[in-house]
Amino acid sequence: MTVFQRDLLLATKAEDRARAYLWIGKTQSQLGDRTSAEESWLQAQTTDPTGYYSVRARDILLGRQPFESPPTTNLDPDLEKERKDAEAWVRVTFNLPADTDLTGPGSLAQDPRFVRGTELWELGMYDEARLEFESLRESVAANPADSFRLANHLYGIGLYRSAIFAAREVLTLAGLDTQPESLTAPAYFSHIRYGLYYHDLILAEEERYGHDPLFMFSVIRQESLFEGFVRSTAGARGLMQIIPSTGEQIANELNWPPGYDETDLYRPIVSVRFGAYYLDKNRDLLGGSMYGGLAAYNAGPGNALVWKELAGDDPDLFLEIIRFQETRDYIRYIYEIFSTYRTIYSPNS
Repeated sequence: MTVFQRDLLLATKAEDRARAYLWIGKTQSQLGDRTSAEESWLQAQTTDPTGYYSVRARDILLGRQPFESPPTTNLDPDLEKERKDAEAWVRVTFNLPADTDLTGPGSLAQDPRFVRGTELWELGMYDEARLEFESLRESVAANPADSFRLANHLYGIGLYRSAIFAAREVLTLAGLDTQPESLTAPAYFSHIRYGLYYHDLILAEEERYGHDPLFMFSVIRQESLFEGFVRSTAGARGLMQIIPSTGEQIANELNWPPGYDETDLYRPIVSVRFGAYYLDKNRDLLGGSMYGGLAAYNAGPGNALVWKELAGDDPDLFLEIIRFQETRDYIRYIYEIFSTYRTIYSPNS
């Protein structure tokens, strides 16, 4: 415990202090001092409220397992009503004239980038369309009304990543810079930024593999920010960022119909099905460990099995043992995203 107490004294970041408190608490609990452990976890919980270690400490205090499903969720928000509420909020917050029309793109529709982006999108030239809309988004980033209009339009056509950024810009202009502050804005903004995109596909995989929908939304948000046509520098493709060799392996294991091609990974129905299967397979391989399943998804099952053997059944130790910073961050970020989804769609949990 001395090591963690020293880490606490030397820590300069809230995240590092929360981590130290969490591990002090785990050590105290292991020594049989539950009262002191809970005090340490309370300190961890409040030190970096939306950061991984604070969220994890809160879950430990509540007796929740990592990525535990909330008892109830509302996955059918009234976005039309929420959009109208958000329009009123934008007018008041930014002191816009009462008759300001925020229901459509307004003068943005005359911008050449808007025109080109729309035409390219309709032609299925998604990368090219995104470049046009991103240029437009960046140029209106200081204009709350236009950012709001653009967020609505991009959400409507299915360019979710850019819609998320545009919605975030409105909140930033309103002074809601931190994550807790941003969640105090009208619910419409949260439902755009942490949307239930492709929910029909995801709910189908819940029935097939038992994945909590909020968990799946969290993974996809981290992997691709709901941009189905994205390709990483490593060649990973689609919503769930599957590399072609893994995609071919999954297609064989699922006895996928003949004619499968790696470009199919850009199709949401294929990507979600393959990704859900691969997560389920790796979770089972790692003895039901959610951390293990995610680590295997990101860094390969061979690495994850080694880390699981070293960590045993302790998910927190598993995270610390991972030798790749990218994989540690991957699990932490998805945990934070999942916590936000749970806050938005199951506030009573």
